[in-house]
This record gives sequence, structure tokens and C-alpha cells, in this order.
Amino acid sequence: MDDPPPPSTLYPKITTHIPEIIKTLQWRTRDPDRPDEETHLDPIPITGSVKLHGTHADILISPPPTSTITLQSRNTTNLVPSADNFDFASTMSSKRDILLHLRDQFLDRWRTLNPEAELDTSIPVTIAGEWIGPGIQKGVAIANLSRRFVIISAKVNGSWVNDKSYADIEAPASAIYNISRGGFYHSILYPSTPQTTITELEALAEKVASHCPFAASFGIIGPGEGLVWKLDPYISDASLWFKTKGGRFKPTFVPPPKKLPASMEEKRMAAVKVAQAWCGEERLEQGWAYLREKGIKRGMRGIGEFLKWVQMDILVEEKGYIREHAVDEVMLRQAIIGVAKPWFLARVADGTELD
Repeated sequence: MDDPPPPSTLYPKITTHIPEIIKTLQWRTRDPDRPDEETHLDPIPITGSVKLHGTHADILISPPPTSTITLQSRNTTNLVPSADNFDFASTMSSKRDILLHLRDQFLDRWRTLNPEAELDTSIPVTIAGEWIGPGIQKGVAIANLSRRFVIISAKVNGSWVNDKSYADIEAPASAIYNISRGGFYHSILYPSTPQTTITELEALAEKVASHCPFAASFGIIGPGEGLVWKLDPYISDASLWFKTKGGRFKPTFVPPPKKLPASMEEKRMAAVKVAQAWCGEERLEQGWAYLREKGIKRGMRGIGEFLKWVQMDILVEEKGYIREHAVDEVMLRQAIIGVAKPWFLARVADGTELD
């Protein structure tokens, strides 16, 4: 029997659906002797940090003595200057000593916080972040900052750590900053009344979207994107992280149908309705950026990969809604293509940003 593949080192995908997080948590905490009995969950404290609209990048550094450094993006596990993502690898290649010092700071802090634990030297330290600055994204305040790497999360000894415990680790002289400069936000997740949480967090996300706190810490005033939230008792479990966006980044949520579709025509119309809502401009732009990140020419030869990415992104992020409301997956894929393909063709015909 073949050995199972190693776990992915790519940064986890974070949902916008709070009810899906609650369902996952109920499943995790259920009584194994009563698997069908719904778990009661008390209110849970959560901590948020500013979500940056850049391009994701990770730095994986093995512990001494090997000290191997691997750079990756959200979709690529080995960035190098010749196959880069907005010059991230080219920039970091000259910062080896700085990166090793950052790793040592994370390891030293981890040892201080976990004096009885043993460090597995086969597991790299992951310094996850956003690469931001001119030309990477547009329409947000951080686009007016010089190119820089912002640490948003870190994984030490195989587990994601508490951001607040490592908030002071950065290297400003080398244009490496910590997301803590944008502050931390605190709220409560109410599992029994999720709308209470949603209403409060959306208000906070709108404030960040209208005035980015991270950019403001450098004297730049302008719009942001939103917040990323982690459950305080489950910080290391990335499957329970979620995000709230505001302004033009706010996702379109589809209200649940009054009844499940029965006929083929009802199923088709239901698929079209959600596809039109979920194929928003921001998601399609992400698919366009994905081609660039993967080194796929953004012309007609790339249309297949683009449509595949958009479909999978929706199927993963909206899986809770799709399952609960019986959205036909085949029809949904067709409906997604019906929205995304004309957008792609228009973008290619426009002739800008082709590579």
C-alpha cells in the first residue's frame, strides 16, 4: 500500500460563512456515543486582525542545522526568482540572514511559552503573510505603501500559534512587518444565534473597509478589505478561521430558498441564481490573478484553467449552502461557466494585462 501524501503546506482557505463554522465546531465537539444529538455550544470569544488585499506569500524555514528556506504563494509551493509572484522571491532571496533571525525569534518565543514541550526539528517554521504594495492590487490604501511583507500568521512545531503572543516579531528595517500594527479586534461568536455575531462583525468589517487601520499605522488613509477571525479556544485549528469583508469586498449571500427545487427547471434556475451571486467581480479577478501566479498565459489558452479555478473556488467556499439547499452541482458548474466565460472573453478582448 502506498504511503499517504504529505500534508499540504499551502495556506488554508478561509470561509466567509459563520454558520458553516458553527456546524464544523458542533461536529468536532459532539458526543461520540450520541453522534446524532446536536451539541450545545456556549458563546465563544474570538479575536480578529486586519485582512489585507495583497497577494498571499509564505516563508517556510526549517529549524537548525539545515535552515532551508522555501518560499510559496497560495497556489505554488516553490517560488523562485525565475518563477515568481510579483517579485516576492526575488526580494526575499537577499534577506536570508533576516529570515533566519525571524525564525529564531519565533522558536525562542515558542520555547518560552511551551517550556515542557519538545520541538520536532523536522517541521519547518511557517511565517505566513501578505505581499503588498504598488502594482499588486488596486483600490485599497495599502497599494500606496512601498512593497513589503506583512506577517499575518505563524506555524511553529506543526501548529498555528496565537498571533497576539508573537505580535512584536517583525523586521521593519527589512520591510517585514507584523499585522498587529493594525490592531486586534475582539468579539463573541454566539452559536445559538449566529445572526447576532454576523451583524456585529459586519459593522466592524465595514469600518475597516472604509478606513484601513494597517495602512493608517503608516500614515496612509484609505479603504481596506475586512477582518480575519480566530476562535480563542481553537486558535491552532485553521478550519475554524473565518473572515468578514466590507465595502466592495463584501460577498453576496444568497437567501435560502423557501422550498428545495424539485423539477429540473427549478434546479436549473436555482443554480443560475447562486452562480450569478457567487461569480462576483472580486472572485473573477482572483481567478485572473491565479493564472498569473501559476505562470499561465492570460489569453485564450488559459480559459480552461480559469473556469476550473472559479468552479472549484465556489464549490469549496460555498459547500455548506450547496449541500444544505440541494444545489445541483452539475448545473451549478454549467451556470458558473455561463457567467465566468463571458467575463474572461471580455477581459482578453480588452487586451490589457495579457501575459
